[in-house]
Amino acid sequence: MTVEARSIRSFSVGDVAFLGAVRLSDRIVAVLAAGAGAADARARLGPDLIESDTPRQALALPVRTNADLPADPAEVDLFADRSVLVAFRSGETPAAAADWLKFHAETQGAEAALVFDRAPPGEAGFAAALDALNPALPVVVVTADRPTGQADGADTRSPGTAPASPKRSTAPFNPWFAPLREHGIYEILRHRFLAAAKSVAFANISDLILAPPSGPTVFELAAAHPGRCIPLQGIETYPWRLRKGAAAPHSDHVASRRSERRRVLSWAVSPEAMPPEALWRPGQPFGIEKAHDTLVHFVRAMGVVYPGAPVSQLVRKADLRESEPVLAAMTRGFGAEPIRLPSPAAIPARPKTGRTTIVTAMKNEGAFVLDWIAHNRVIGVASILAYSNDCEDGTDRLLSLLGDAGVTHRENPYRQTGKVPQHAAFRAAEAESDVTGADWLLTLDVDEYLNIHAGDGGIAALLSAVPDAHAISIPWRMFGNSGIHRFEDRPVAGQFTLAAPEFAPRPQQAWAYKTLYRNAGLFRRLGVHRPKGLNAGFRETLNWVDATGTALPPVIWDRAWRANKAQWGYTHAAVNHYSVRSAESFLVKSERGKVNRTGRKQGLAYWFRMNHNAVEDRSILRLADRVAAEKASLLALPGVRDAHEEAVAWHRARIAHLAAQPEFSELYRQITSPRMEHLSRMATCFGEHVHIAGPQVIPDEIAARDPSVPFFWTVNLKKAGA
Repeated sequence: MTVEARSIRSFSVGDVAFLGAVRLSDRIVAVLAAGAGAADARARLGPDLIESDTPRQALALPVRTNADLPADPAEVDLFADRSVLVAFRSGETPAAAADWLKFHAETQGAEAALVFDRAPPGEAGFAAALDALNPALPVVVVTADRPTGQADGADTRSPGTAPASPKRSTAPFNPWFAPLREHGIYEILRHRFLAAAKSVAFANISDLILAPPSGPTVFELAAAHPGRCIPLQGIETYPWRLRKGAAAPHSDHVASRRSERRRVLSWAVSPEAMPPEALWRPGQPFGIEKAHDTLVHFVRAMGVVYPGAPVSQLVRKADLRESEPVLAAMTRGFGAEPIRLPSPAAIPARPKTGRTTIVTAMKNEGAFVLDWIAHNRVIGVASILAYSNDCEDGTDRLLSLLGDAGVTHRENPYRQTGKVPQHAAFRAAEAESDVTGADWLLTLDVDEYLNIHAGDGGIAALLSAVPDAHAISIPWRMFGNSGIHRFEDRPVAGQFTLAAPEFAPRPQQAWAYKTLYRNAGLFRRLGVHRPKGLNAGFRETLNWVDATGTALPPVIWDRAWRANKAQWGYTHAAVNHYSVRSAESFLVKSERGKVNRTGRKQGLAYWFRMNHNAVEDRSILRLADRVAAEKASLLALPGVRDAHEEAVAWHRARIAHLAAQPEFSELYRQITSPRMEHLSRMATCFGEHVHIAGPQVIPDEIAARDPSVPFFWTVNLKKAGA
């Protein structure tokens, strides 16, 4: 079949710009450029204008045939009485266009196609390249001599502009390929080429119309509903991967996003039956009713929109699922074998051993290590893989003495890897036998205690409570300093028994969770709050639950780090988070900085955000006697008591050193003030912006409220100067 090329000439009348004009038998239709005023245009055209009060006059002006305008002749005979596909092309390849034409000729009975090529005149080689492929239908390729996109719009050929792109990139401005601004192009195409067509369907080269094989085609529906518009509704589809780096063909687009709610809209119509006041435009023509008894579906092949772009630049591959209807349509329409998504893999049955490994990273935590290890041994943790860095208090020495207690100590390789300490530790841990040989994995910090409510409080009881779970995300319960200012060498869980209320949607950190998960090849790597890199083959078989045993929706598996109002609760377990401990110990924590952000101090705002003393929770203390006995056993190991006492002595000395410095002395005065102690009982009453800005933005009259009476108060960050 032949491919013919046409062009649209723009012009100006005075200072009024026109996108183009079409000469009909009884008038000229002059189409205004975007931004041009209709009133100014009518004034410039003067007596040549044919007066009309239809809404189209705001865009397409009827002008007398003898007007001196550079109008292009109408060529409606090209498509007279034909079923015509109409597409707007940006970066789609000629090969994709040839497949698109063949598909619609065979499945929809398309008889011809009109493609508006948005490329600038100097790049208009699409028509010749398509013609060389001998397409299945006759095609007219139309170009314009002026850009039709937004003047300050990004180039829509860039993968970063894809609607579901996981990483938004800043594409350069390009008015030729920016989102369409010149909607008047629809009217030009209508009057110059399509007015005599039997039926017209707008479907870009990336779009495949999927009218039922046994039912009427989209063109038959349009012809059967004269004077009404046939709505087309589409979803975006994706290939699983590219074939040796080549652009993905339509036939490989067999996947869609699991949580996809976005719909792409288009339409089809019988042009001759449209009322005179109708106006063609994107989405749906103006001045014509929909045929409400029918809806035609289509798919948009995103690898065709962005030819050659890696799938991971267009969408998170973990979000994709194979669509059986689309797969059937691609196989039927192209007769090709598409690249399939990985088949769902069966997860092996739980091993009887239930061996659990905790991976942790720490710095100068020696004063608190023994209590934490004793607790974890009591609940059934088999091994602890501990990474330390830059310790001055002997934490590294203490850890190295605990090998007989299931502790493996390693120096943190963060300097060699360039990663922050916590992330460097996790990457290094993945090759360790403590990890590779574990049945269950969990990452915890030394201030995080797994408080199991099920059964006898052990990990085995938790696993029995959720027998079919492969991953269990357990939210934090934030514990404050319980009004304790001085450091004491006593068990953390016994000292700090005041916490946030169970229902604590604010601050965001209140329901951050930690995840205990099967070490069965389900995930590629350890993460701070959840394992990362779910292997796609397990996505259909994975059972990921929260601490109530309720399944977490797959949409949040790959990105969530906290529970929300629909997924919170501590039925089977909580992670008691003793983030601040005593006021004196907090000075040391503040100086040390975050474990995953070296050099970032934690000050008054952090204390306010993490110090919660609203209600009492002593549930973890049912294990206190067993933990004390286990700690005594640890202290009896060679060298452990001396190492522990040295760490405690260092901690006390560091507190004294910091307290003598004005910066930390002032911080201590602030966090121990009656105002801050009062606020610690009402922290969940404040909006997230308050927790970001810090307690200094809270007016005294708000801070003085009765914490037993619920309220909500927040602040504007910009006004607060944060």
